[in-house]
Amino acid sequence: MPYEKDTRFLRAAAAGENFPLDNGLRLFYNWGKWRRAGGEQMFRIAIVEDSSDDAQFLIKMLNQYALEKQVEFTTDYYPAAEDFLKKYEYQYDMVFLDIRLPGISGMKAARQLRELDQGIQIVFLTRLAQYAVEGYEVDAADYIIKPLKYATLNIKLQRLLPKCNQSSGGILIEGDEQTVKIQEKDLIYIEIYDHHIHFVTQTGTIPAYGTLKELEPKLPPDFFRINNQTIINLRYVVNTNGADVTVKDRAFPISFRRRKDFIEALHNSGKAF
Repeated sequence: MPYEKDTRFLRAAAAGENFPLDNGLRLFYNWGKWRRAGGEQMFRIAIVEDSSDDAQFLIKMLNQYALEKQVEFTTDYYPAAEDFLKKYEYQYDMVFLDIRLPGISGMKAARQLRELDQGIQIVFLTRLAQYAVEGYEVDAADYIIKPLKYATLNIKLQRLLPKCNQSSGGILIEGDEQTVKIQEKDLIYIEIYDHHIHFVTQTGTIPAYGTLKELEPKLPPDFFRINNQTIINLRYVVNTNGADVTVKDRAFPISFRRRKDFIEALHNSGKAF
């Protein structure tokens, strides 16, 4: 059933008044009507901010941007990083994260978040630009200096929202220790030995358990199974002679029965050797 419209917040925001935010408050705004999350054009945003006044003001500005630019947002508010990380299930495209939070700091939370999700856009909120420099360590998309200003947010969102479209989706890997979401472009190849799967990415190897037969249908078209033990990302192919293929800096044999389909898949991906 559809989510109910709660006009109290919109009336308060339009009047410039405060509206009490509860932990995990969710707003579903769709040009004057509410709708289920998961729509193709909706951006999912989390705000992790211990100041309820700053959080309310940011949500007010997001609503203003949505009206002006004809985009849709769902916005969840968390006053502490602990609760945000506990409830995180790869549901967001972007997170506005205050650097100075009680308990787990915003920077520490960002490091933990980046271990789980390499695609989410992280935007730091801070009163001192010097703290934002540390954001490069976690591949932060940007930072906003407090006090928040709509003109600044407007410019940032115009640049960052297209990146959300590029990084949406991703590949969810259920590893041995935790579930991790990575972007297709970051996964180089997958190997299996006795049901032990190794997902080799740009940043390291993620161990998991399963079979390539179960995994193969779930992967995007740019992935191809070249033999019984290996699935490769065609984006990383640097050379092939038809019998073997070099993926980044690693050479793999191509099984005889897969060679014709491999060459065709490689051609369809835009690569030719």
